[in-house]
Amino acid sequence: MRLLFGTGNPGKLRELRRLVEGLPVTVVSPADLPAPLPEVEEDGATFAANAGKKARAHALASGLHALADDSGLCVDALFGMPGVRSARWSEGEPAAASPSCALGEAGLGELGPAAARAARDEANNDRLLRSLDGVPDELRGAEYRAVLVLAAPDGTVLATVDGSCRGRIATARRGTDGFGYDPLFLPEAWPGRTMAELAPAEKDAVSHRGEAFRRLRPVLEALAVDESRRRG
Repeated sequence: MRLLFGTGNPGKLRELRRLVEGLPVTVVSPADLPAPLPEVEEDGATFAANAGKKARAHALASGLHALADDSGLCVDALFGMPGVRSARWSEGEPAAASPSCALGEAGLGELGPAAARAARDEANNDRLLRSLDGVPDELRGAEYRAVLVLAAPDGTVLATVDGSCRGRIATARRGTDGFGYDPLFLPEAWPGRTMAELAPAEKDAVSHRGEAFRRLRPVLEALAVDESRRRG
């Protein structure tokens, strides 16, 4: 079964491809499609609303089963922020301390998608560190949350699942793997290491997206079997 994962984030795409290993599923990325996917404005108030909107739009546009993700970081001391705005939290902020972030939004557009995303991650992490400056370790609790929505080619939502990962925010970046806020997030399962210091298998075992996908896996297995029977 071909499964479209409509994300431009290469880190999320790598994680999904690892998570579907062993299933008769081929992950299709937007780059594999003959035409670009429609731009979907992520204006929902919840992760589920945004993921559902993307899954339905991508399924209808591609004619494939489509999986969409919306996820983010919710920090206790910031009353749940950045939440649904996690990926765009630094937009509109003054120039950040990191040199790569001093370009501003206009400059980011000239870097290319991968470099722009890395620079935005840096800006987001800078803002998180500034927002928690002086907050003691015991009050730096946080939670990664993810919602995955699976839609049929006609846009019908087949499943909505979620996952979470509790941890706390470090006072400085550590590690070079992962993406987003991973260099600052210390998961409870690995209290001495950030997400960016974990091997891929270690991260998948404890991450919010890994937990959500394990809940989705039986649905994908059943769909793949039905697809095989239909074609057989």
